[in-house]
Order: sequence, then structure tokens, then C-alpha cells
Amino acid sequence: MKVLLLTPAPIETCLGPAATVTRYREGLQRCGHLCELFGGTSEGELKQSLAGTVGRFKPDIVHAHDAALMGIQLLGLRMPWVVSLSGEDIHSRMVDPRHGPMVCEVLRRAHRVLAPSKEAVQLVEQCVPEAIGKIDFVPRAAVRLLVDGTDLRRSLGIPRQRFLVFLPGGLRPIKGQLRALPLVRRLRAAGADVELIIAGPEQDPAYAASLRAQTANEPGVRVLPALAKDRMGAAYLDADVVLNTSFSEGCAPTLLEAGALGRAVVAAAVPGNTELIRHKETGLLFADEDEMVRQVLALCRNRSAAGALGVRIREDFQRRFPVEQEIATLLSAYAAA
Repeated sequence: MKVLLLTPAPIETCLGPAATVTRYREGLQRCGHLCELFGGTSEGELKQSLAGTVGRFKPDIVHAHDAALMGIQLLGLRMPWVVSLSGEDIHSRMVDPRHGPMVCEVLRRAHRVLAPSKEAVQLVEQCVPEAIGKIDFVPRAAVRLLVDGTDLRRSLGIPRQRFLVFLPGGLRPIKGQLRALPLVRRLRAAGADVELIIAGPEQDPAYAASLRAQTANEPGVRVLPALAKDRMGAAYLDADVVLNTSFSEGCAPTLLEAGALGRAVVAAAVPGNTELIRHKETGLLFADEDEMVRQVLALCRNRSAAGALGVRIREDFQRRFPVEQEIATLLSAYAAA
């Protein structure tokens, strides 16, 4: 089968959509299928026109990741095409008066709609009843990243005994990094030796500037640019806790990556996260900032508990989110289209 994959983000970045599309391509190629990518280059430009790519590659199916950014380009395409939903599609654009009508039209006209969570399936069914019967639940895979890159502690001079909290993700309001800024101050006041590292690409320049400005008044908090893909695995392993502060998620790749490497996770109790993390079994979920502080402090004071959570989440993700399952359900959706 020849599959044309449309990506909204350059695959060189560590953004969630890029990681998802890269994983799709690699999995399909392992199964013997031919794949080509269309979308952003490292400069954020399109390599060539979609029509030109379709005419040259002659795919059997076209798969757009992100209904709003890429799926709209497929309206009117006279060949089988599917669209997989991003977190922004699910929790923001689909119900936004400005973007919602067009996103819903994409979901109506797609041959199949691929949703990353059961909650997302239900939301699509509520917003676009016409899509009922053509929605496929395709769980994201938890892939173990390479861990031989330069680690954070060595490059930043962070002592091994210091409790390190790592908050990865694009710098934009929905990711909620501002919620974490008082964390270190409050934990140090309680006697804990803690440091927080925030790392991610600046997807919202104004938000990123505000975050960096406020960080200047919070000792023990650093904001780094997006880490290269070959450094992310080592960064997760360096962390004692991986933090997620999002106000909404589809299926957070950072949590899947952290869990696959056996890191303890503390995450916001929002749809998407609650399907990944089983509270007090494979991670901790918080409802507000006070609860977040208490949970991180508890793990700081009991590192063996953090280690046990890491072991359990790794075992749980290996069982629930194998790569083979993701590709098998993807191919089943293609066949149905």
C-alpha cells in the first residue's frame, strides 16, 4: 500500500504531531508499506503543492494528522482519505465558533476519523453525528526513546541528589506551564532540594515571553528551548518526576514517552490524561495547583515511591500501548476507508 501522510509540524521537531506522524511512517514501513510525508519543512514552508505530490506519488490512501491544519486541504479529494485528530481538534477547535464548522465538515466528509481516546470518540459523535459508524479508536503507542544523548544534569550542572522535575511541551497557554512556576518556591520552603526544568518550542511567542519573564523571579526554575530528539530520552531519565500541567490533552506524547522509560508522572486530571494515567497506581493526577505541589513533595520525600510508580507505568504502557497495536488499528482503518 502507498500511504501519503500529511503532517502539520516538521518531523525534525519534538512536537507531538511530528512524533505521531513519524511513528506512523516507521510502523507502516516496517510492515512493508510505502510512505511519503507532506507538510512543513524545518523552515515551516511546504515542500510542494499537495496536488503535485498526489499526482506524482499516486497514493492508495491519504492520511492527514490534524483536521484543522491538514484535513481541510483534503476536502474535495477524489480518493480515499482519513484524518486523525490532534488534541487541539478535540478540545478546542471542534467546539470553537470560528474553527468548529470547518473542522466538523472535515469529519463529515472524511472516509474514516481516527481518534486517540475513547473520550475523543464520544465527543466526535456528539458534535458530528454524521461521523458515527466511521470513527476508529486508534490508541497512541508508547515508544521508548533512545537515551544516549547528553543529559540535563551534566550539561546544566544539576547535582545528582537534587530532585529534578521535568515539564516538557510546547510553550502555549493550553499547556499551562505558568501553573508550575510557584512549585519550586513552595517545595523549597518545605525544606526540599528541588529544581524545575521547562523545555519546549515557542508555539505562542507572547505566552513564551511571559513565561520567561516570570521565571526570572522564580529561583530554581529554568526554561529551555526545545530539546533535540536525540536528547529527549536522556532528559526523561534524568528527571525524578515528569510533570504535565495541561488544561486539556488528546493523548499526550510526553506522558507516553516518560512512561515508556519508567519515569514517575504527575499530571493534570483532564480528559486525555485520565485515560492514560491510573491515579495512585501508575501515576498521580491533580485537580489544582495545591494538589500538584503536595504530590510532587510527597514523591520528593519518598523517592522509592516515585521509583515504584515508574515501574508500574512502564509495565502498564507496555501492555496497553504497544506499537504493533497502533499500526494494526491504523491499517484496519485504512482498509475500512
